[in-house]
Amino acid sequence: MKKNNNKIWLTAVLLAGTFALQAQELPKPPATPTGLTDPIAKGAPRPPIGAPGEPPRPLEDMQLIQLTTIKGTVVNPIANEEFEYNGLLVRTSKGDVSVMFPPHLGETIISSAKNGARVTITGDENTNPEGKKIFRLNSIEVNGKLISDTPPVAPLINESQEQKSFSANIKQLNYGLEKEVRGFTLSSGESVSIAPHIAQQLTSQLKPGEKVVVTGFVEPKRPGVMYSQKTTLIRARTLNINGQTYLVR
Repeated sequence: MKKNNNKIWLTAVLLAGTFALQAQELPKPPATPTGLTDPIAKGAPRPPIGAPGEPPRPLEDMQLIQLTTIKGTVVNPIANEEFEYNGLLVRTSKGDVSVMFPPHLGETIISSAKNGARVTITGDENTNPEGKKIFRLNSIEVNGKLISDTPPVAPLINESQEQKSFSANIKQLNYGLEKEVRGFTLSSGESVSIAPHIAQQLTSQLKPGEKVVVTGFVEPKRPGVMYSQKTTLIRARTLNINGQTYLVR
């Protein structure tokens, strides 16, 4: 009887060892890479829904803008410091309103909303740092035609664009909406564009009549833009004033 018990005990040990070896040989399930969440795991976050191919916008970046409508007559167009038409002065029953729009809409709006035209404009009103009210256009209806704000067409990139040099006197300083200097016009007719913080550092040097040597790139005409006067726009790279050369960044 003792001999039979020893056989049973030995058989059990052998079977246990076999099962242990088989368990070690079973393939392990693939591990989820660090930092990734199993999309079917319980409680896993689901990706937000958005337009196909377009990354979803964070909720905190979205804004609710209240639109209003004004009606009036176009008095004259408005151009920015680069001579691009980007607004209309509209006379309403409550007074004159500066209606601003992106420059790439200039050709479409200015060719339709001529001086004296009756217009209906939808947009939102803002106040600039000087306390002046500015009406931002969302859409404009003129002569039965509705023109809405749309994204600009990407300009063609000219990889062979060469840097050019211009030497002339400063004819006049060009200002932005907040009365900050954003460039100057040369006596030879070119318009030089510089950032306001650069102009501020050169306040004592940038004066009408001052001779300057400018090197930079001639900007091509952007699609949809209409200019108030014919000019060559230069993005300054270096400025030489009174024998001192400055690198513009």
